[in-house]
Amino acid sequence: MNEQQLESTQEISLVDLFKILRSNLIMIVLSTLLVGIIAAVYAFVIADPQYKSNAYVMVQVQVDGTTTDSFDLVNAQRLLATAAELVSMPVVLEKVAQDLDLGLTATDIKNNLTVSSSSTSYFINISYLSEDPAISKAVVDEVIDEAIAFADTNVAVLEDNIIRTSSAKNGVYDSPNKPLYVVIGLILGGIVGVGIAFVKEMFNNTFRTKEQLESLLGIQVLGVIPEFEVKEKR
Repeated sequence: MNEQQLESTQEISLVDLFKILRSNLIMIVLSTLLVGIIAAVYAFVIADPQYKSNAYVMVQVQVDGTTTDSFDLVNAQRLLATAAELVSMPVVLEKVAQDLDLGLTATDIKNNLTVSSSSTSYFINISYLSEDPAISKAVVDEVIDEAIAFADTNVAVLEDNIIRTSSAKNGVYDSPNKPLYVVIGLILGGIVGVGIAFVKEMFNNTFRTKEQLESLLGIQVLGVIPEFEVKEKR
């Protein structure tokens, strides 16, 4: 019975929560700043910057037997997924790695290559991430050239149907998002500090009220000495 009474008297109110946070304010602030500084150092100093370059190709199917610019839009849409898959095929990327001779393997290129298309258009976006903006440009252009050459030579259904619509430019800065890293670091630091404060409070076995003391020891408290501050005379 005493244990149940003690548990009920140890319930933390909003006022108690505020007092816990206030008493550990310095530690929470230091934790927030520390983790924020660590995140900033990683984002601005340690993490390697990544640059992205991209270019577009278009799937275009001309109607047979016509001399004018008449195109089969239905078949072009059907071939879009096939063309997008061709761009990132190992046989294409291996030739890219061989021709560029930059010490990259087909797997390295594939891991940083993004090929995206839309069901509402006939364009395929090819982008590449690299620590060197010039390399990102070179890889994108070479991937497009090799994909078109392979399609024209080996894939009859795509022959002359993949058209380059733009050329890649030197990559622009893409990641890491430095401000976001710092913000996340500050938030995590604050959470860690608050968590430590509550863990400390959980292991604090001191009595806060006379009711807790009476419930545990089964005695009646006759008097309480109030807290007060003694001001020194100047």
